[in-house]
Amino acid sequence: MPAGSSSSGETELRINPTRLLLFTAGAVALVICGWTAVQKTARHSNSSLASVGPIGEDELDRRLQRVAAVSLGDRRGAVIVMDPQTGRVRALVSPEVAFQQNYPLGSAIKPFTALAALRSGVIDEDSRTLCHEKYSHHAFQTTCSHPRNLPPLNPTDAIAYSCNYYFGTVGERLTEASFNTTLGEFGFGRKTGINADGELPGQLRRSDWRSQNAIGEGNYLQATPMQLIDAYTALVNGGHLFTPGLANPTGFVSDVRTNVEIKDRDRELIVKGMRGAVRYGSAEKADLYSLPVYLFGKTGTATEINGFRTHGWFVGFASRPVDSPTPETEATPEKINLAVLVFLTRGHGFEAAQLARPIFDEFARSTIEKQQDEGIRSSDEAEMETETEGRPDTVTKRNLPGSPHLPVVPPLVRVHLVRENITRTMPLEDYVRGVVAAEGSMEREPEALKALAIASRTYILKNLGRHTRDGYDFCTSTHCQRYRPVDLDSANYVSQSLLEAVAATRGEVLRDSDNQLADSYFSASCGGATANLATLWGSRAPPYLRGVRDDYCASEAHHSWTDVIPQEQLLKALKTDPRTNVGERLVGVSVLRTDASGRAELIAVEGNRRITVKGWDFKIIVGRALGWNLLKSSRFKISRSGSNFVFRGSGFGHGLGLCQEGAHVMAARGASCRQILAKYFPSTRVANENRSSAAADLIWSHEMGFNGGPRGPNAASKRQSARASRRTLASEDFRISYPSTVRQREVEGLLSLLQSSRRSLSAHVAAAGVAVQFPALEIFINETTGDFVGRTGQPAWAAAATKGNRIDLQPLETLKRRRILETTLRHELVHTLVDVIGRGRAPRWLAEGLAVHLAGEGRLVAPYQPRQRLTTDEIEEHLSDSRTAKSANEMRATYAAAYSEVKRLIDNEGEASVWRRVAR
Repeated sequence: MPAGSSSSGETELRINPTRLLLFTAGAVALVICGWTAVQKTARHSNSSLASVGPIGEDELDRRLQRVAAVSLGDRRGAVIVMDPQTGRVRALVSPEVAFQQNYPLGSAIKPFTALAALRSGVIDEDSRTLCHEKYSHHAFQTTCSHPRNLPPLNPTDAIAYSCNYYFGTVGERLTEASFNTTLGEFGFGRKTGINADGELPGQLRRSDWRSQNAIGEGNYLQATPMQLIDAYTALVNGGHLFTPGLANPTGFVSDVRTNVEIKDRDRELIVKGMRGAVRYGSAEKADLYSLPVYLFGKTGTATEINGFRTHGWFVGFASRPVDSPTPETEATPEKINLAVLVFLTRGHGFEAAQLARPIFDEFARSTIEKQQDEGIRSSDEAEMETETEGRPDTVTKRNLPGSPHLPVVPPLVRVHLVRENITRTMPLEDYVRGVVAAEGSMEREPEALKALAIASRTYILKNLGRHTRDGYDFCTSTHCQRYRPVDLDSANYVSQSLLEAVAATRGEVLRDSDNQLADSYFSASCGGATANLATLWGSRAPPYLRGVRDDYCASEAHHSWTDVIPQEQLLKALKTDPRTNVGERLVGVSVLRTDASGRAELIAVEGNRRITVKGWDFKIIVGRALGWNLLKSSRFKISRSGSNFVFRGSGFGHGLGLCQEGAHVMAARGASCRQILAKYFPSTRVANENRSSAAADLIWSHEMGFNGGPRGPNAASKRQSARASRRTLASEDFRISYPSTVRQREVEGLLSLLQSSRRSLSAHVAAAGVAVQFPALEIFINETTGDFVGRTGQPAWAAAATKGNRIDLQPLETLKRRRILETTLRHELVHTLVDVIGRGRAPRWLAEGLAVHLAGEGRLVAPYQPRQRLTTDEIEEHLSDSRTAKSANEMRATYAAAYSEVKRLIDNEGEASVWRRVAR
């Protein structure tokens, strides 16, 4: 069991002057002469996670130990990482706190309170209580910290929000015998039996019952952190209460002290509550839900005995990374693979949860790395290998690992919930599920739901960063996509066919004939013909968005409608916008021109003056003023009836792309989702993005001869024509060359990022007293990964390349999808600064380390820090030509070593001194 780290590869942790634990390659020796835990790392093979790769359990232990120690830092507390299937302690920080001192548990006891209450019949799964914000009983009083406007809480939500009022009132009805019996079964009040001296038994009093004991306040119940994680482990693993063991994985034999009987229904309810704590409750701030593992946990904040400061607790559990975690599989007892406890002697529960996040992140990262190293491939990747077998340009996931700049994990999406006015970060597929739940809430045809899921996923990946300036990607209004949270733990209000449709299409997107993500718009009803993007919004229309005839939606609800608007109301609405304000009187409104789909392209409005306005703008102006149920689309005709204007139209929404009502009819008649999408997006194809994105990009490049287009007649000429079409956007400081397939607004956003990064970095240099003139730079955005590789000679996993005053970037879509655009730009801008200030003579290790530091990439490369410290000469040699690196991980390790040296300089001398070193 690792206990710390040092540059020699031997790990050491000072504990206290009473005992010495010496761990060797397969045994634990207890030596009485002082506490110092020393682990010599060795390669071993198996334990509960042995099947996931050649890294080895001891190596994973070492990584977890290192991250745990760094996470806790110099704060007083403890971190325990345990295998919940065996009771083996995988990592331990501060043993003297972990099992030699007792502490009150605060809200960390609430899951056990819930279990005692469920067992005794005090509550059931439907017991609801409206929180009164404050709980008081006799002389005791406390306040709830969760949102104030919650509906009556059931046990699951009470655990998630850690509601003191709920559990205080439960404590009033719960008997001491029921509470004590449950806690006694889980080992509270006695030693765990861990193989180390100095353990305390905790404290579980008798005949001193008060309702506040149910929420963990007072000195009735105290425990060591080791007792708490051991008890929680039994609570979630099916009732197996282990004797914890400090040991290496080889030869470790688990020792079950007792098996606690827990009803499946009760366990599931408690786990759902802990999942809710991570998703939306007391641990939400820690952003644990965004990690690529199924994770649940519970926070706790307790007041010191006879004191006023608070202690913070967090106990969390995770299953190993999977493509699509669901509670039915990943929360079952046998699937829980990691337990983490963080305790802070002065802190709060949510802070403890935040410190636990890097540990779970390391677990996920290392497990994914194991899977990749072992060559575990999805069925799609296996197919891909079969298809390219024997070809000289065969590329597989195994020989193309991710890089610090191009992580292979699916992107996270920042979603702003407009009504709640909060922003949440979530995995891509969770967001897709929520969009389909909102946009397809009435749909029951599986193939129509699949088509909607693919269209939505494509839209998301195509438009990541749509609200970058606002600090998130998408809003939940119709400006982006409507969204409705779907809780998989209690998704009874969402149709099973919807969940299955999203799961079945996981990773599938629409790509056009140039292999670019399609603009996959969708609306409720096209009314008989889908819209042409050019005539509707004035944008350049790709072939698949020029409109198609649609007879399928003719029998559906929105195929025809009539709206009658009184003249006075219509005039009032038109006066709200200068584009339609014709003065104090309205004489007439008429359609001047319709497009091929029957939509009003141009409308004349006559009053004190005559104005012409686009048909879609007219519809939006009227809808915004009078309500969106009026003028449901721009596919209408106008007539006059007395003082009223009569609009007779069809369709609902803009009508671009997928018609949901038409898709419903097609699916009901037996069409597949691919046939539906081919109907509404002609010339596109469905592609699967589940494989490594970098690998997929390179595979496409090889198949296309690094020309980015499919092979076949005229393919080369088409791609050459497309590649010849480039555009330029320039400012005083930057000139950006980009493919015509990239939207100008995306490039404008890139320019804004460049300018802000330039100002920030210039301020860093100025603060160091170093004079420099930031050079004007050319930014070249490559159209494909193949273009980037061919143009720069860099490996496909590199994100960018800088030479002189030119920066070559991977495709903009690729950098945005991996959420590394901003860090990549800062990294490369630092290189240009270093080159100018150092006149091209600064060592590479210094330039790379400084770039990683100022780009904020230190956290990404830290896990790849070499076991033994490299000299700067060794780092320089590794960096001499990144093209000779055998893998991205090898280059990661070099970056980590360079960053470590620069960070050491900054810590010792200050950043200003480092910049002056560059200038020298």
